[in-house]
Amino acid sequence: MRTGFLGLGAMGAPMARNLHKAGLLQGVWNRSAERAAALAQELGCTAAATPDALAAQCDALVLCVSADTDVLDAVRALAPGLKPGTLVIDCSTVSADTARAAGALVAARGAAFLDCPVSGGVEGAQKGTLAVMCGGEETAFERAKPMLEAMGRTVRWFGPQGAGQATKATNQIMCAGIIRAVGEAMAFARAQHLPLERVVETLGQGAGSSWYFVNRAPFMVRGSFPAGFRVRLHEKDLRICRDMAAASGVALPVVDDVLREYAELIRRGHGDEDISSIYRLKRELFEQAPFTNPAPEAIAALLRRIRTIAVVGLSSDPSRPSYGVARQLQRFGYRIIPITPTAEEILGERCVPSLDKIDDALKPGEQVDLVDVFRRPEHVAAVVDDCIRLGLPALWLQDGVVDEAAARRARAAGIFTVMDRCVYRDRAALGA
Repeated sequence: MRTGFLGLGAMGAPMARNLHKAGLLQGVWNRSAERAAALAQELGCTAAATPDALAAQCDALVLCVSADTDVLDAVRALAPGLKPGTLVIDCSTVSADTARAAGALVAARGAAFLDCPVSGGVEGAQKGTLAVMCGGEETAFERAKPMLEAMGRTVRWFGPQGAGQATKATNQIMCAGIIRAVGEAMAFARAQHLPLERVVETLGQGAGSSWYFVNRAPFMVRGSFPAGFRVRLHEKDLRICRDMAAASGVALPVVDDVLREYAELIRRGHGDEDISSIYRLKRELFEQAPFTNPAPEAIAALLRRIRTIAVVGLSSDPSRPSYGVARQLQRFGYRIIPITPTAEEILGERCVPSLDKIDDALKPGEQVDLVDVFRRPEHVAAVVDDCIRLGLPALWLQDGVVDEAAARRARAAGIFTVMDRCVYRDRAALGA
C-alpha cells in the first residue's frame, strides 16, 4: 500500500524511515519544505509540494504533528486529494473530540480515518518499537496493520474514533505521575548522598522501576535533559487530559500538580527539554529547604572524634572572639591551624594563607577534621567551595555566621555542617 507521511519532526522522521524500510513509503510532506526534501533525498521517495498532492498519489497517509489545530489544518489541506477508500492514520496526540472532527472531514471524502497516537518516545520511533493505540472502524484498522506494525511493536484497537486518543490520554496521566515520582526519588537519593549511578543500576531491577526510571533517571544523574519528550508537548497533552476529565466533572490532582510544575519549567526556559527536567524542581526542594543543624548527639559525637581544626578568619588580636575561642579549643586538646594571610603565627601555631595551603601545616599522618569559620557571611560561599573541592569532612559556621544557601550546598556535598553555633560552648557542654 503506497503510504505518504506528513509531519517530519523528532517522532515523524524516524517513523517515516521505518515505513521506508518496510517498502511502504511513497512520499513525504512537511511544513518546512527543506526538511521534506532532505528526507526524500535520503530515502529516494517523493517530496510533495502540498498535502493534497501527496494524498493524490497514496493509498494511505500517516500524520504526526504537534497540536489539535495542526491535525485539523493538515486534514483539511489533504482532503481535496483523497480518493474513496484512502486510509488516513493520525499518530499525533490530540483530544478525542479533535479525532472525531478529523474523522468527519475524511469521511466526507469517502475515506477512512483512524486515530492512532503512539507512545515510546524518540527511541521507540527510531527502533520501530512504539506502542500504538487505535480508534476507528475495525475494518480500517485491519487494513492499516501493515503500516502500523512497521512503526510499532504493540499495535492495538480500542474502539471507535476517539478511543485511541482516550487511551493515549490515560498513558499521559501515567507518565506524569511516574516522571514526577522518579524526579522526587532521585532528588531524595541525592540529598542522602547516595551513589546515584548505583541507585539507578540497582533499583532499575526492583519492583518500583519503570521505563522512565531506567531511561530518564540517568539524565537526572548527569543534570542534562536532551529532548526526548519535550516538556511543552507533555504540558499540551496534560491539558487535554484535564479537559477530558473536566467533562466528567472530575479534577485530576496529579495532572494539576504536574501542569503547575511544567508551567514553572517553561517560564524558566526549559520547555524544550525532556520531561525528566522536572528533576530541577525536585532537587530544589532539598536545596532550598530551611537549614537545620544536626542532632545534638551527632554534634557531640563529632566534637569527641576530631583532633585537628582549621580556623578560617582567626585573628591575632587577643581581644577578638575568634582568638578566645581558639585558645579555649586548644585547652580541650585540639590542634588549631590558623587560616589567615595577615599573620605568621597565632597561639603558637604557624599560619597558612588559605585552605589550599593546609597541607603545609599538617604533620605526617595528620588530617583536617573540622573547618571552623569566623569570616563574614559574604565570604562563606568561597570557603564552602574550598571545602567541597578539597574533600574536607566537616564545617562549622560560628555563631553569627549565617549563610543557609552555602550551608545547604556543603551538606549536599556530604560535608557534616553546623551553622550559627559556638564550637567552644558546644564542646564545653560535654565536660572534660
